[in-house]
Amino acid sequence: MLGTDNSLLDAKVQLRIDHMPKGAFIVLDAFGGYGKTWEEVATRTGRKDIHRMGIDAEQRPGCVQGDNRKWLKGIDLSRFDVIDLDAYGIPFDQMEIIFRRKYTGIVFFTFIQLVMGMCPAKLLKTAGVTKEMRHKCPTLWSHVGWMIWLDWLASNGVKQVYHRSKFRKHYGCFEI
Repeated sequence: MLGTDNSLLDAKVQLRIDHMPKGAFIVLDAFGGYGKTWEEVATRTGRKDIHRMGIDAEQRPGCVQGDNRKWLKGIDLSRFDVIDLDAYGIPFDQMEIIFRRKYTGIVFFTFIQLVMGMCPAKLLKTAGVTKEMRHKCPTLWSHVGWMIWLDWLASNGVKQVYHRSKFRKHYGCFEI
C-alpha cells in the first residue's frame, strides 16, 4: 500500500525539534526514504551535528538497503541516540524489536491506522483481542487502536509519550 511521503511534515519536524538531544547525535532512520524530515530539522535549527543513517527497502542515498526489521535485530543499537520509526502505518514489529533489545534513547514513531482503521493483529492480541473477535468485527477496534498502542508502550516501560495528532495520524516520541 502506498503512503503519502511526509504528510503533515511540519508536525513531524516540530516534534523532533522539541524532543531531540541537545548535543551532537546519531539517528537511525529505520524508514529512511530520502531523509527529508531530518534534513528539514537540520535546516530549521541550523544544526550541523545531526548525523543520520537510514534504512530503506529501496536503494536511496544515505541509506543501507533492506528490511529494517532484520537490520534492527542485527545492528548495534547502542550506537544511536535516536531511532526514528516514521512508517506508513504502525511500526509494531520494529518497536517490539527495540524493546526486546533493551534500547535506551529517544524513539520517534508514526502511528497511522490505514484501511478502515485496522491495527496489527499482534498489537490487538496484547490487549486480549482474539483472532475470532477480530474476524467477527474487524473495524470495531479502530476506535481504540491508539489507546491500545499507548497501553502497550506503557507495559514496555514507556512513562511519557509526546505526540501531535490529526484524526487517525499520530506522530509521537518517548525516551526509554
